[in-house]
Amino acid sequence: MPAPATTVRLPATDSASQKIRSRQDGTRSRILTESAALFVGQGYEHVSVEQILAAADIARSSFYRFFANREEVLTAIIRPVFAAGLTHLEAVTARDARGILDGIFATYLALWAASPAALRLATRTGGVYFDLFRDLHTPFRERITALLRLAEPGGQLLNNSAEYSARLLARAAVPVMEVYHRDVRFAALFQSTMRGLLLRPGPPV
Repeated sequence: MPAPATTVRLPATDSASQKIRSRQDGTRSRILTESAALFVGQGYEHVSVEQILAAADIARSSFYRFFANREEVLTAIIRPVFAAGLTHLEAVTARDARGILDGIFATYLALWAASPAALRLATRTGGVYFDLFRDLHTPFRERITALLRLAEPGGQLLNNSAEYSARLLARAAVPVMEVYHRDVRFAALFQSTMRGLLLRPGPPV
């Protein structure tokens, strides 16, 4: 006769540890979400730790458990944007201009879906804070330019320049998303507008 089935239970201490970790992850995520919204809305320089505490509804001790200062918060918001962007761009395998651009547009759409505020902040922050994420921003920009260079020989880029097209992308993509983000056709409108800005109309020349 088979032995009766037994139920394996996690030790109470393990269960408690999981709950603590989950709660801490939630607190950290809330700090980042609320901080990103504040930084975008008011400008990083004008947001205090006190405002972050109020927006995230946390105690000062909870904030300093995760971050030593506002700069660490800014870093934790922006670096994942470019890290994720690089991962998406590495998956772009098209070699024609339209396919390449659609892959780049899909990258921006994925970053927007993850956090509009974080993407906005990542594309607006520079100056003395650029060194916080330069090591990720530079390869992100270079990857986009390298992809666009593949489209140059076919004459499909409106300005015939990967460098110009990359600069236009960097300056226009997020503002265009901000125009359309409440529309149910958001992705399609973004893509068609950006194609019009960057692609030559009609068949390749």
